[in-house]
Amino acid sequence: MIELSMPLSKNFTLGELLCSPTAERDRQLKTEQENPPDEILDNLQYLVETALQPIRSRMVFPIRISSGYRCLLLNKMVGGSATSQHCRGEAADCALSPRFMTEPSMAALRDEIKARVAEITGKALRPDVNPNFMLFAYVCLNLKELDIDQVIHEYGEDFGRPAWVHIASSRRQDKRQVLMVGSYTNWRYLRLSVEETLAYAT
Repeated sequence: MIELSMPLSKNFTLGELLCSPTAERDRQLKTEQENPPDEILDNLQYLVETALQPIRSRMVFPIRISSGYRCLLLNKMVGGSATSQHCRGEAADCALSPRFMTEPSMAALRDEIKARVAEITGKALRPDVNPNFMLFAYVCLNLKELDIDQVIHEYGEDFGRPAWVHIASSRRQDKRQVLMVGSYTNWRYLRLSVEETLAYAT
């Protein structure tokens, strides 16, 4: 039996990457979801070590995982893509607490992100961007230093206000893709440059 409290890094446990509110409602689904094969465990370890923990360590602020690995049945139930990296243990949907926007100790980092966005786009960030966008922007701004397949600004109210940030990393590929999807893209994935993407929130 897999120990969910097993640490994958300083700040992330295996349970965080396997947890699913949907699976909690069905005992059989929960059992399958919480007992992935060794290949998946290895991929989750890689995702955490090469992407999630470096981001967490640099930002020095908690990152909540709303969806990590999904067994095939769970992925189908939540309407995920059949080719989703979630099914391989190579992706996680991440979010920051609203506290990030007001926490005094995060002021320097918020100012750094705003300054770098302004430097790249020539415009200031809108004042209504949410904490998840700050996470998205931080990953985009440091894309060259991180092992990232994809970072996706997913759903939410508008550009600059994603519901969460999809972060994927694997040994198989190193695409460094930046995408956005939501009602504001007519539900189509837009693949853009870092500069183009950040400009949508200015």
